[in-house]
Amino acid sequence: MKMEYTKNNYLYGTGSGDSWHVNIDPPKRKVRSYYEETIEAVEYVYANKTGKFTVLFSGGLDSQYVCEVLLRLSIDFDVIIVEYVDNQGQNYNSHDTKWAYEFCNSRNLNPKTFSINFDKLVESGKLVEIAQSIHCCSPPVCTYLHFIEQLDGFILLGNDPPYIRFEKDKNLWYLEELEYIHGLLRYFEKGNLNGCPFLLSYTSEMMLSFLIDPSIEKLGTGQFPGKQGSNSTKSLVFNNGSNFNMPVYDFVNGPRVKQTGFEVIRKSPIAKHPNYSIFIDDFYKTWNGEYLESYTEAVKRLSINQ
Repeated sequence: MKMEYTKNNYLYGTGSGDSWHVNIDPPKRKVRSYYEETIEAVEYVYANKTGKFTVLFSGGLDSQYVCEVLLRLSIDFDVIIVEYVDNQGQNYNSHDTKWAYEFCNSRNLNPKTFSINFDKLVESGKLVEIAQSIHCCSPPVCTYLHFIEQLDGFILLGNDPPYIRFEKDKNLWYLEELEYIHGLLRYFEKGNLNGCPFLLSYTSEMMLSFLIDPSIEKLGTGQFPGKQGSNSTKSLVFNNGSNFNMPVYDFVNGPRVKQTGFEVIRKSPIAKHPNYSIFIDDFYKTWNGEYLESYTEAVKRLSINQ
């Protein structure tokens, strides 16, 4: 049976590079809060899944939100924490896994830890093979996918709620959909994998409810001067109506900011390997498409049935 990776296939991309385009269908009913829409989406996915929910927990706020929702619904699930190590066993992504372990301890969750030797993944050519199979220019995404294909259960990726960013030269906010992030969808579709790669944008109702949340509306209409994107505001959306009291990313003062481990990898010797440098020298030039739609126009278009 073919998996339904976004509800009714409301969100999908076409083309590549300069021709990259994303179709986003509007909701057919009146939307509620993002939290309420998340609850409905998770219950739908749970009712239609095969296998136990398995959450890949990066330590970031998106996957933490997924865990909070599952705990609220008393849904049984496994937690996987992935550590990226070099050939000497040194951890590349300890910054984020630290938060993952702390959260799990605070919620009495028992995560399973897996290590990926990233250096060997590069040296073997496997990272390039994955990238070429789905036209993806992102080493972090391809590394994630290498691990996912080895897992059992119904894989939930706690990533990618809708995202808006500020374009300074145009003085406008835009809804953004990136070609390389959609590599997750392409990989799941290619292998008909068991899971949900875009849980936090799973339905058209989730898309619109995020965009019209009061905090995002203020951001997208210039009422939070100095901000460049929605990553430091999304926790306000997650907390709205849920009372999760999740922290907010502070990109100025820290200490909690989103990292992936690739901040360290890019400065390490493995970054000079041809199987890594090809991402910058070749893949980024070909498969780095950006779909941008004016925030106000996107909200207007997607609100047609509200």
